[in-house]
Amino acid sequence: MAIEVMVWVLEQDKGITTNEKFVLLGIANHSRPDGTNAFPSLDTLARYTLLSRSTVQRCIKELLSKGFLTYEPGGGRKSNTYIVTMNYAKVTRLEVLEGGHSDTPAESSLDLAAESGSDPAAGSGSDQGTVIEPLFAVIEPSGKKRDEVWDAVLDACGVNASKINSNERGRYNKAVKLLKESGATGDEIYSRVEVYRRKFSGAAVTPVAIANHWSELDPATVKIEDVVTAPKGWDAIKQAREARDGQHQT
Repeated sequence: MAIEVMVWVLEQDKGITTNEKFVLLGIANHSRPDGTNAFPSLDTLARYTLLSRSTVQRCIKELLSKGFLTYEPGGGRKSNTYIVTMNYAKVTRLEVLEGGHSDTPAESSLDLAAESGSDPAAGSGSDQGTVIEPLFAVIEPSGKKRDEVWDAVLDACGVNASKINSNERGRYNKAVKLLKESGATGDEIYSRVEVYRRKFSGAAVTPVAIANHWSELDPATVKIEDVVTAPKGWDAIKQAREARDGQHQT
């Protein structure tokens, strides 16, 4: 059981349903403190959540598509190994001094003990020494790590990330995955979105569209002045009507 991972799951309130949250909580119950190495069976998760196996499977599929989970095939086991994709929680230790205590995180005390060659768990061996004991683990929730590609493509396409629904999040996650496979960077995304706007004038600019046309949008190989955009949608209808009216007048 990893309490810090379970606490992180309980704090999630964006883009996740109640059933998905219960399933994720059940997986977190089997994980290490960093969210890794969880391999509960479907039957176990169904028992935890009072959901059917098929519902648990659907929830896991959604959690994977939304980026809350990744997994490795079970291999010799029947169950897959899951990773709850959270940040590592920041853990500090408290320094305990003879005759009193300090509530300041003693991040440097372990370094001092290492320099002196002493064992921080065993103390200094003298009456006046400093004893370092892992009395408490102070967990500071840190949220999900910022994703440069996700932030750049949503911003460049004019998508408000705080307003998207679960279906949109799933589509955008897949687009981000494709962009990462192409080695996309934040700066490169902005420049290729601009190429897309000019090459496909009038077309909707979405993360999925950018990912699907990525190789066609390289500014180094596409000459914007040579781009000829075929009319689409209303523009195409308008041009067709103008051409028809011209023929009738002649």
